[in-house]
Amino acid sequence: MTAAALFAGLSTLDIVQLVERLPAPNEKVAALEFSVCAGGPATNAAVAFARCGGAPTVVTALPRHVLTDVMRADLDRCGVTVLEAAAYDGPPVTASIMVTRATGDRAVVSPSGVATGGALDVTLEAPIEGIGAVLIDGYFPEISLPLAARARAAGIPVILDAGSHKPHTDAMVAACDIAVVSDDYAPPGTDGAPDRVLDHLCGLGVSAAVITRGPASMLYRTAAGEGEVPAVAVSPVVDTLGAGDFFHGALAWRLAAHGWDAARLPEDLRIAASVVAESLGSFGTRAWLA
Repeated sequence: MTAAALFAGLSTLDIVQLVERLPAPNEKVAALEFSVCAGGPATNAAVAFARCGGAPTVVTALPRHVLTDVMRADLDRCGVTVLEAAAYDGPPVTASIMVTRATGDRAVVSPSGVATGGALDVTLEAPIEGIGAVLIDGYFPEISLPLAARARAAGIPVILDAGSHKPHTDAMVAACDIAVVSDDYAPPGTDGAPDRVLDHLCGLGVSAAVITRGPASMLYRTAAGEGEVPAVAVSPVVDTLGAGDFFHGALAWRLAAHGWDAARLPEDLRIAASVVAESLGSFGTRAWLA
């Protein structure tokens, strides 16, 4: 049976351009390459889940706008089903992204904060029958939190992708089984120190806490103990855009396909990191899928 998962959170329209360098004020630079596709943490994670052989569904809010069709068509090509649980006015949340060719580093401008306000009218509930995992990304909490509660009540593992600490993030952590945060995640009183961050996450009741650190090793803690998982070396790194999202999608696939097992977490993290490594050698968030 094909593993299936739900990915609740943000869907954006990403406009990505590869440049030699970022422009100075009042300067234009020519793009070497560009792409237009759907993005957002939960959405990119779903793309990676499909790449691993799973059947993902993104549960999100979308506007009734012509550009939404571009996003839907892109995700359909990637094997991702879209369930529109709510709607909002205006164009899609749009991310303008520049990737520097020499380093693969990216600069992002996006009004994604509008997706944390909690003012959506949710009109559709995602079915959870046959679902092996749920991932939430901290956006659209009015969609994510009720879905996480239903999933956990049904014994379905819930994963949180949190890049940074926001005022509503603790509620998201408490709703999950596995919290995966970046090394930028710094709740008040922790100063971002890994031990304090892990203490904070576990204190909110998660079964496992993981800190990803880009090209450095990952740190994890469960009730059975804690440890460190080496990152996968990649050379050259062409583009880091979406790497964290792809990691979460690959981890969700492992849990959906094999179930949640704290003793197997280091292996799951290693395999998810190897999936990310495949994505780093090409520009954009789609070329690696081939």
